[in-house]
Amino acid sequence: MLKFGSLFSGAGVMDLGLEMAGLKCFWQVESNALCRQILERHWPILSRYGDIRECHLSLTPVDVVAGGDPCPKHSRARSNGTSNSPDLSGYFLAVVGRLRPRWVVRENVPAPTVAHFDAALVALGYGTAVVRVDAAALTGQSRQRDFVGGRYQTPRSDIREVFSDCQDGQGTYTTSLGTGQIAPALTTHRTRYDSRDCYVWEPGRGLRILDGEERESLAGMPPGWTAGFSEGTRARFAGNAVVRQVAEWIGRRIAKVDPGRNQ
Repeated sequence: MLKFGSLFSGAGVMDLGLEMAGLKCFWQVESNALCRQILERHWPILSRYGDIRECHLSLTPVDVVAGGDPCPKHSRARSNGTSNSPDLSGYFLAVVGRLRPRWVVRENVPAPTVAHFDAALVALGYGTAVVRVDAAALTGQSRQRDFVGGRYQTPRSDIREVFSDCQDGQGTYTTSLGTGQIAPALTTHRTRYDSRDCYVWEPGRGLRILDGEERESLAGMPPGWTAGFSEGTRARFAGNAVVRQVAEWIGRRIAKVDPGRNQ
């Protein structure tokens, strides 16, 4: 079984997906105190750390380092100027460079900067593939994200073979799975009515914002995963989450070619 360390864990949905694929979470890094409450609820005995800028030298070796660093610096959705949020991708790479895990999985919004992260992994000795996945292929939410998958000291061609059921397009793979009727991508907003948010029309009631349970379902969370928090907080959890089915889809391909040691 492959052990993984989780960076920028959020509400733990990527971690859940990887564990459902057969991997085992060993430690988590998350700076948000409310997110850490969720993580402590579902993984009570794990080693857990706060700000990656303060703990990156304390993390212990694992087989896989996975995470989705904050995206505001990279997101093309920003139309009102630059973001004040820090770009923490360098700390992600610093962890990889120090621990040299067998596998790296990095999730982020589709942006040209994915090529920079990919090139940095190559410089560290990883064979890589960039996989663009729309969660609509696997669940009810359309959420397009770029995943960089890398394996240490492995030819790039072998990594691409891991995702052989995807189509090659200019160095990026796009899932060729089918899609059905889907909801727009969840955002972190709770009360805004526009095309970027999820709401439904109910006869006699009009427009209604999705509730926490509905957002959980679209994000691939089990029922009640974020129960006990306000609706606004639950919306932020779901809007920032990696879709569980997509993380599991990635994890199963890794586990198939590299089952790891029996532990």
